[in-house]
Amino acid sequence: MEKQKCIIYLGDFDLRNENVQAHLVKNNAKVFNHLGYIVAFIGVNRKSSYEEILKLPRISVGDNNYYLEVENTLSFTGILRYRRAAEQILCFMDSVAKKCDVKYVISYQAPTFSIILKSVVHWCVTNNAKYIVNCADITSFKSQPVLRRIVMNANWRYLHTLNKRHANGVIAVSSYIEGFYHRDGIPSVIVPPLFDNYLDNSFELADKVTYIYAGSPFVLKKNVNTVGMKDRLDKIVDLFVQLSSSNISYRLRIIGITKEDYTSCVPRHKKELETNKDIIFEGRHSHQATLNAIRDADYMINIRDVNIMNEAGLSTKMVESVSLGTPVVMNLVGDNYLYLHEGSTGYMLSGDTLKDCELLRSLCDKTYQERLNIKMKCAGDKTFAIEKYEHKLKKFLEAVATVGE
Repeated sequence: MEKQKCIIYLGDFDLRNENVQAHLVKNNAKVFNHLGYIVAFIGVNRKSSYEEILKLPRISVGDNNYYLEVENTLSFTGILRYRRAAEQILCFMDSVAKKCDVKYVISYQAPTFSIILKSVVHWCVTNNAKYIVNCADITSFKSQPVLRRIVMNANWRYLHTLNKRHANGVIAVSSYIEGFYHRDGIPSVIVPPLFDNYLDNSFELADKVTYIYAGSPFVLKKNVNTVGMKDRLDKIVDLFVQLSSSNISYRLRIIGITKEDYTSCVPRHKKELETNKDIIFEGRHSHQATLNAIRDADYMINIRDVNIMNEAGLSTKMVESVSLGTPVVMNLVGDNYLYLHEGSTGYMLSGDTLKDCELLRSLCDKTYQERLNIKMKCAGDKTFAIEKYEHKLKKFLEAVATVGE
């Protein structure tokens, strides 16, 4: 009996606890399932030890798909547990190859130290599988503690060096990453984070215009350095404090961080936020609760500095917001305005405080019916729908299959 074709997808995604990487990988895997491939995932569990993982119930990763989760070893002390994780990974790959015809192995970073990828590349050569790199960001570790920063920088240098040398194909989340990994004769494709968790359009708009920020903007430590900020939540708060001082009616919901944690990291806002009733910090929500909150908001807002990390990435929350019918108010960084359409799914911030406050003020002045119309127009946007990328990824895999022949 002919074996079913298969893709092994390994990386630092946590399918059980659903980190950001997990949603990107799961949605890409749905495309591969639609194209007729079984997907075997090799990910991490960031919350459980090796012994605890053995006792956990299985989770559903899609019909006929497989999943191995290894403990998180990516730390200074985790070096001592690397060998066991590496053995687990390679044994699992061997077991999958006995049941399926493994055509491709896709690496989304690595489920342990990146030195494992040297063994993975060798496994691909031995088993006649193509090695594909899926890269969604280029991370900065400047805000990390010294020991972790040393370990992570060394790990990333090794990962990128090996991937550039051995990739048979590249799935990039942005044009910056596609250029970063460019090698003559190696196929590449740009695929943004995809989305298929569409909710019905029965959103509930509040009595006043509601903006929402959702995410983990920075490492939680006192007087955080802005270099370590993925999102400039401090600049967002600056804009809305000015709106409040002008007696503009609005609500800003901030999901992902508490007021106490935020003011510890950004103490200059502590006094202003003590009396501000328009800016509401809600702490962490479940992923589904966050999606519901995004759907019910008038606008998602974010500000990101223009740097390598943000030029290379693409905001997952931007993808979710547009897909749920909530336009995004954001500055131009990386590829975001290749997908956002000014005046319908996006409203561009300029970086000029006066102009940006005026833009926010004008959006606050919309009537209830105008707000409904804006939401309904955005809700029809399927820019990030999974089905739009099936043909693109099919052609990409066909091109990768011919590399080296």
